[in-house]
Amino acid sequence: MLIDLLDNLEWYRALHPAVQTVIDILDRSLPYEDAAGQHSVDGLGYQVLAYVTNELGSLQIAGERQLHVVLEGEELFSLQDEKQPVVVSHLTTGSFVLVAKGETYRHQQVLTSECAVKKVIFKLPESEL
Repeated sequence: MLIDLLDNLEWYRALHPAVQTVIDILDRSLPYEDAAGQHSVDGLGYQVLAYVTNELGSLQIAGERQLHVVLEGEELFSLQDEKQPVVVSHLTTGSFVLVAKGETYRHQQVLTSECAVKKVIFKLPESEL
């Protein structure tokens, strides 16, 4: 798991060939304007989510390498091991997290009070590694 600010995403282009495509899509503001749901641009799939954080959040297992970008709002994000948090981070507008395939994480979780969040999850294909 890697956490940083969106302003620094260019530094991580060497981690995956699709990171440049993510940068191009974000530069065109597409996820900011997209409705919630599945989308595909330039051969890269992504999901736009809109939700209100809650106490339990949502526990997920990454089916592929994923890049989560918070477009609006804030949430608690944690990497999980045996359903216990290993790393916990406060994600805010303009932050991102890179999750490896097979990692278990909890997101959509409230930090101090409920918050409306808009987030995009880019699916980075394994075949390009």
